[in-house]
Amino acid sequence: MKDNIRILVGIDGSDHSLWALMEAINIAKRFAGFVKVITVYGQGREEDAEKSRQKTKQYLEMEKVENSFSAILGSNPARALVDTAKHENFDLIVVGSRGLGSLTSFLIGSVSRKVVSDATCDVLVVKK
Repeated sequence: MKDNIRILVGIDGSDHSLWALMEAINIAKRFAGFVKVITVYGQGREEDAEKSRQKTKQYLEMEKVENSFSAILGSNPARALVDTAKHENFDLIVVGSRGLGSLTSFLIGSVSRKVVSDATCDVLVVKK
């Protein structure tokens, strides 16, 4: 890993995404990194996105990691992560191995699999 690493983390409110955030924080602290957290939410779920932002902000401020947060209205978290990483030149995407997806939760890890498949940067899938 390199110093000043730029890390992108996907958060959906699941335990797995929280574990991914914690791992991203550990890496950022070790390599003087920057963490951007994104959450993708559906129409009418703005309150959930705000709860994720508040919880995420707490962890990042407590650990004193340079960060930003984006909430994206949409239905494709894998695409949002891959596109953001590419357009904003991130070095690493960190995702949980499973999330809260409703229908897609039937396909265990479908978002993480899609990110691994499509990303142009390194991807870390956190199991626990």
